Amino acid sequence: MAFGTLFTRENNARSTAIRAVAKANDIELNIVEAEAGNPTIEHLKANGLGKIPAFVGEDGFVLSECIAIAIYITSQNEKTTLLGKTKQDYASILKWLSFFNSEVLVRFGEWIGPLKGAAPYNKKSVDDASKAALKAFGVVEEHLTRNTFLVGERITLADIFAASVALIGFQFFFDKKYREENPAITRWFETVSSQPIFSEVAQKVDFLDTPALTNTPPKKPEQPKKEAAPKAAAPAPDAEEATAAPKPKHTLEALDKPSVPLDE
Repeated sequence: MAFGTLFTRENNARSTAIRAVAKANDIELNIVEAEAGNPTIEHLKANGLGKIPAFVGEDGFVLSECIAIAIYITSQNEKTTLLGKTKQDYASILKWLSFFNSEVLVRFGEWIGPLKGAAPYNKKSVDDASKAALKAFGVVEEHLTRNTFLVGERITLADIFAASVALIGFQFFFDKKYREENPAITRWFETVSSQPIFSEVAQKVDFLDTPALTNTPPKKPEQPKKEAAPKAAAPAPDAEEATAAPKPKHTLEALDKPSVPLDE
């Protein structure tokens, strides 16, 4: 029997960690593919805004917001180590969950959306989003230079959630040059993404030699050329017009011939 229903979409970064910890804890979730912009009544009961992920338990408990759902599912295993060993660990895990959800994932959306035609393109806005995302990853790189994982000495929920978000960067932007300049993040991502708890639910990405997306406007779909409308045929002349009218006589010809020569 399923523990509950999770409304989400395939490869949704905010849902990967939820599905990962559920599988690791042998918690069965009924996954419902949510239609973008057209939530069902059941979906709206779990999230009044129709956003994903959203959860409805078999006991009727409803929950929205990815961090809350991830912690709730993880905590079903009372012996889990994914939430840390101490209160400080737990607080630090919450910090990194919030950081990647708000400082990284949101910026990725602003960076990728316009490049894929999912949002209006504005070069400056895309530049600003990419700089903000890379600045956030700079903080992570510095932290991972001194630490193997985000919190403590073993994988936690923070790593699983963060790797789900970082996967987007490696999928579209983090090319060979970036990886060479950021070895700590690269090492950490390879470590986390190779763990069964992550790899069994997350999509696999191959490292890029060059970025898959660059800051250029998306190509607009070619519109089929309209065929020139055939020229309207000239109207057929009326029967009366078809026969050429006789050439009118000169005005003088209409007068009677003079009896007196006019040139005298």
